[in-house]
Amino acid sequence: MRVLGVVMRWSRDVRRVLCAFLAGLFFASGAAAGPTYDPSRQELESVLADLIAWLPGGWDSYPQVHFERRYRVPVEGEHPHWHHIFQRIDAPQLGEIVFYGQINEGGRGAPMMHRSQILYKVWIDEKRGAVVINGQGPADPEKYVNLHERPELWKDVKWRDSAGIHCDFLWRRDGEQIVGVLDGKNEAGRSAGPGTCTYMVNRTDVQFLADAEWVLSPDTLWDYDINLMAGQQFVGRKDRTHIRMYRSRGYDCRIEDRAGTRDWKAYDRGATSKVRASDGSELQLMLLRAPMPAADGTGLHDRLRLMIQKPGEDQPIIETEAAPKASAIELRHAGVTARCALVDALPPMHVVR
Repeated sequence: MRVLGVVMRWSRDVRRVLCAFLAGLFFASGAAAGPTYDPSRQELESVLADLIAWLPGGWDSYPQVHFERRYRVPVEGEHPHWHHIFQRIDAPQLGEIVFYGQINEGGRGAPMMHRSQILYKVWIDEKRGAVVINGQGPADPEKYVNLHERPELWKDVKWRDSAGIHCDFLWRRDGEQIVGVLDGKNEAGRSAGPGTCTYMVNRTDVQFLADAEWVLSPDTLWDYDINLMAGQQFVGRKDRTHIRMYRSRGYDCRIEDRAGTRDWKAYDRGATSKVRASDGSELQLMLLRAPMPAADGTGLHDRLRLMIQKPGEDQPIIETEAAPKASAIELRHAGVTARCALVDALPPMHVVR
């Protein structure tokens, strides 16, 4: 709690005891556990407009993973590498504003994560003072893999069980960013406090608890999701930290190496391609925009990097840098030349057969 800032110099054990004591007094007094909100209709419309503008695209957590591998691995281990896709789709059978999302674990070219497909319906709820999102997986999910690139299927897709949606995702503004937290649809579903949703599983005595917060800005999406069933956690990290994802931009690249000349459609959040050096050795080319330690050792420095690595290694043999949103970047090393130019679209994921 912020009111305990004055005791930061005390011993850790003393602070823990005092925190517990004051928290008990705080909740016993009947005070609310968090802030209250009273946004106007116009403010909620602004939140909705930003959500519609910012959410679509490919969000990738490889910059977080790359930093952890090179500089600092968390106690629990590195975060997962997710490429999380969102696309607004025309699906009036679900609602006026609908998004489709899926996660490809391991990058944009990796297989889709099982049960990661979600259909999101979005609307304004003035009574609750929030932009609300309801989400659930589609019926017949195998039919709708890469739905964001398959508009011919948008008006056919349906939720798995719309009556089984127990939680609302409430979005509000927090400074220059917008933040979504979970909330139960009724009082019983809010028993675990703000940001959580609880319900009993399929008319059993087993309780499901979801605890989630998403923080969205034009270039970053921080995803914190915890799921517990009967008190056992099965989704999310034990250290309860966010997966930090970053907006991806597409680049068309031209590679020249010992194997010849070819085109490479890449994206700037850790896309890789095999290359062959003049001595015949196999290397890896990576395009990465990421916040990394600054050259002077203070803070982080966001740059676009084109690098050559040994296969399976994150430390580059050589790298070249450009501005974060540079229109082009080029690298020459050991008989390998790569030139990349910014384009409007990400590489396609769905191949029409």
